[in-house]
Amino acid sequence: MMNKFNRILTYVSVVLFAACETEYFPSTDIYEKQLTVESYLELSNETVPPFCILTSSIPYTSGLDTGVINNIYVRGAQVSVEYNNQKVILQEFCLSQLQEPFRSELIRQFGFDPDSVQTDFCAYLDIAREIVLQPGDFYTLEIVFNGDTTRSIAQMPLYNNIDSFWFEKPPGRNNNDTFAQLYCIISDNPLVADYYRYYTAGQGERLIPDLNSVTDDVFFDGKSFEFSLFKARGLDEEFDDNTGLFRRGDTIRVKWCNIPKEHFQFWNSLEASRTRQGPFSSYVRIEGNIPGALGIFGTQHCRTYTLIVPKE
Repeated sequence: MMNKFNRILTYVSVVLFAACETEYFPSTDIYEKQLTVESYLELSNETVPPFCILTSSIPYTSGLDTGVINNIYVRGAQVSVEYNNQKVILQEFCLSQLQEPFRSELIRQFGFDPDSVQTDFCAYLDIAREIVLQPGDFYTLEIVFNGDTTRSIAQMPLYNNIDSFWFEKPPGRNNNDTFAQLYCIISDNPLVADYYRYYTAGQGERLIPDLNSVTDDVFFDGKSFEFSLFKARGLDEEFDDNTGLFRRGDTIRVKWCNIPKEHFQFWNSLEASRTRQGPFSSYVRIEGNIPGALGIFGTQHCRTYTLIVPKE
């Protein structure tokens, strides 16, 4: 009986591994181009102007180079933000149309080095910062393009400060004088469900979100909570023994944000999808909040802190 079971198990294993050898290419025959939206309103001590980036989706099998990227930006749309019976029209800007030093300054506000940007980036901006951002207020993004109107609503959340920061020697093999682990304490608001997102920047680096940048307060609702805050790791950065640690003596920045539930669900599902790899992983559907389109219209209430990592 046991030998028969082993033969069956061997047969099933061979079939499974043989099935994995065939490379699958999704069909593009039924592909339908969709509008993709990335738009944030950020209330912060360091912030970019309210913006909306509109692009067209491309098939899974498409190549990706500078020419493709330049051609996916959606031009000529009417984009506005409504709040408190007011309406602000966002102005369309493309980098190729801007003169210096305005071009470089705008790129820096988005956290990039002007010399490293090679594409003709386009966005719709409240460059004069007419939109008044207040905690608790609701904001409606409206996009009119090719006769279609898309609307999405987001509320600006309250903000929970980080009460304190400190650094300690990391455990294990990194227990040395070169790197340090950052720790924090926050006092979570007991009256509402809170959702958080964070970014960090080492000395001379731009702020980036971690690969797991969001969390909710399910396990510490209404409590004073102590936790370690890891240095954010970029998508192309390899994992090593010093990942998540800060170099001693550096001046670093930490950006801590409260975000609404819809914004949390978008990033949480997107970041989860990055870890689902391999032939037996389950499919993750990204949870956007733009009816009839892909993407996110989000608000975030943030503060950026500047810290010095002690030398010892």
